[in-house]
Amino acid sequence: MASAVDILNQIVKDGSNRGLIHHHTEDENLDGQVVTINGNSLVNFGSCSYLGLETHPMLKEGVIDAVTKYGTQFSSSRTYLSLGLYHELEHSLNTIFEKPTIVTASTTLGHLATLPVIVGDNDAIILDLQVHSSIQMATQLLKARKVPVYIIRHNCMESLEKKIQHLNNKHDKIWYFADGVYSMYGDFAPFQALEALMDQYKKFHLYIDDAHGMSWTGKNGVGVVRSHMKHHDKMVLAVSLNKSFGAAGGCMVFPNAEMEEKVRNCGSTYIFCGPIQPPMLGAACASIKFHMSQALEERQAELRELIDYTNTRLNELSLPQFMQTDSPLFFIPAGLPAITYDIVSKMKDDGFYLNSAAFPAVPMKKSGVRFMINNNLSKQDINNMLEALQVNYLHALIDAGSSCAYVSKVFDIPSFNISINGSQDSEKESRTSLQIEIKDSINKVHKKEWDQLFINNGNLNYDNLKLVEQCFQGNSAPENNWKFQYVTIKDSQGTIVLKTFFTTALVKDDMFSPASVSAKVELMRQEDPYVLSSKNVMTGSMITKGEHVYINREHNNWKEALALLVKAMQETMEQVGATKLMLRDFVGYEDKELEQVFLELGLINYNLLDNCIVESLAWNDRATYLALLGQKYRYNVRKEILQFEDRFIVRTNKPQSESEIDACYQLYSAVFEKALELNVFKLPKHYFKAMCANNNYDVIQLYLKPEFVEGATSPVLVGILFSEINGSTYNAMLVGLDYNYVKTYNTYKQILFQSLERAQQVGCEVLDLAYTAELTKKKLGAKLQQVRAFVQSTEHFNHQILDAMLQ
Repeated sequence: MASAVDILNQIVKDGSNRGLIHHHTEDENLDGQVVTINGNSLVNFGSCSYLGLETHPMLKEGVIDAVTKYGTQFSSSRTYLSLGLYHELEHSLNTIFEKPTIVTASTTLGHLATLPVIVGDNDAIILDLQVHSSIQMATQLLKARKVPVYIIRHNCMESLEKKIQHLNNKHDKIWYFADGVYSMYGDFAPFQALEALMDQYKKFHLYIDDAHGMSWTGKNGVGVVRSHMKHHDKMVLAVSLNKSFGAAGGCMVFPNAEMEEKVRNCGSTYIFCGPIQPPMLGAACASIKFHMSQALEERQAELRELIDYTNTRLNELSLPQFMQTDSPLFFIPAGLPAITYDIVSKMKDDGFYLNSAAFPAVPMKKSGVRFMINNNLSKQDINNMLEALQVNYLHALIDAGSSCAYVSKVFDIPSFNISINGSQDSEKESRTSLQIEIKDSINKVHKKEWDQLFINNGNLNYDNLKLVEQCFQGNSAPENNWKFQYVTIKDSQGTIVLKTFFTTALVKDDMFSPASVSAKVELMRQEDPYVLSSKNVMTGSMITKGEHVYINREHNNWKEALALLVKAMQETMEQVGATKLMLRDFVGYEDKELEQVFLELGLINYNLLDNCIVESLAWNDRATYLALLGQKYRYNVRKEILQFEDRFIVRTNKPQSESEIDACYQLYSAVFEKALELNVFKLPKHYFKAMCANNNYDVIQLYLKPEFVEGATSPVLVGILFSEINGSTYNAMLVGLDYNYVKTYNTYKQILFQSLERAQQVGCEVLDLAYTAELTKKKLGAKLQQVRAFVQSTEHFNHQILDAMLQ
């Protein structure tokens, strides 16, 4: 699969291309209210300086005084020597928090210094799904020490308590990592519930990041967390000296001096990273004095008035919120990233700078507009922005074919409706000239029309789909019961623009995870066979391969046709409760135009496992075949395959009796148990019976001669390969092996080699060896094809759980 870095890079590049990120201010002076970008003056609703202290004279004087006295930097590790301002700052922070503190160069570096010290090897960690990225990054250091990490759904205290109970007798401490104010949605942690859990469970400890809650609330600006709960003796608090505080750095607040001393002595980034430099230390010392004055309360009250005004106007304008709080951080749900980007772009045109909150910070279909209120703004600024937002929000929804009702459903928030000058949020009528036709069975599809497009394309020919459909409907096991839908999209002249089929099926969420992760999940499935499994809607099926989506790229409306397909698949997702949509398999390393179309539709590009193809079988004898291979691979074939060939008997008659099919199924089962690189549900035996009875399937049976098997009096079946013939393509599908002989006689390599000769023997021109074991197949002359999919997940909870298992 594509790496997280590749996916993030793809998304950020899209945002940059749209002119939404990677900006620079062009102002000679900043006042905290307006920024100039590309020559345009914009009221800035993107600042997290909630109290607006960055322009306060007291902090400016602190900077000037410090840089005059101490210069631009004090270059020393704090373990050896700290500037005296540090002592002043930490002493004041100790006073306002009434607990021991350590000031760090940033909140992130504070996490990196603290967590590896306070979390023991026999502890366990539970992460909130939405906990800040900086904490998740620090958690990777603990995972490297094999500290177990678990994920719970956002703010789900029932799940948290169950996890505590499950871990209670296995670990010394159970840590929960959370935010006080969550940076995407602006909602709060459930403080009272967390306090109750710490009181109830002796081993339960809380590590909470209040970076977005510091300063703008609480006595002396202690923040949201300490305003809602006492500093429990099992709680560690992280706050920011940036954002509302107006300076730089972070601060770790500990429950006792012993823990503070241990982190001060052993925290890696505390010891080896550079300190906050004198100018910003001067700002921090000035800010702490401001926090201990009456002036802070006045500024907090001014901000609360602005926050209350914003909430009131949002309600009056019928603009939705994910959750209404008294936080200065606001999130307006929108849906797909394209809608959010459109809103933010429209707001820029109207003179307002806002942020987008999109995948991967939030699920793909749950992006939204994110803006902040601060003391540099006026009520008039806020009112003007919100009135513009109401208009732009409604127009963006209508232009995208969405609606208020749909947003309410996706985000599970109260219904709302926006009306502007009599215009309401009715969905945009489709003006397409394309016609979409969806059938629920291949039997209702025109065979000749289908095969003209899919012959020689994987195993997607009409007759094979008929077999697959028969085998995977009406079964009792949910993983073997699929819903089939066949899609044809034509223009008004009847020209086919797009053709495909898609299925709804239960899929293992770890299908493409590393084998080490799947091995852990399979242990969990011994108790619950369907844990970490979910319904997927995908083009093709779990047993088909090939380029599943025919797109007439020469047609002017092919992008529109793709949008119609995605919409139809999304409607099915909603009907069946699926959580993932996947369009596969697209061959090739890069297609910028296609990637951009899918990205606008809310689908991310994933690299799947490479497919292995022997592109030509045009050789008449082995000598000619071997001559086509490179010297190294030619040597491998002779030494690892041909040297053992005389030990085998190769039969191509299909198994017919129940016992013969059982023997084949047992060999398949042996491979299935080990095949975690592509982790799927086990195929039912009746599918193998159907393949044996179908003329399009070919079966190679590999027997070891009795003289090579101890105690045997007749040949022993040690390998089986089921393949499907589609036109001139021989598709190797399913292999079965007796692992007692795989290493001794190279049976896997032998049966792959026999498929080469068999494919040529039956008149095929191409051999498709499918996925996995790329090196072995390359030695036989196969070339690798890059195969991609485009994916949209409505939730990423299960995948976060899988990521936590990567240790």
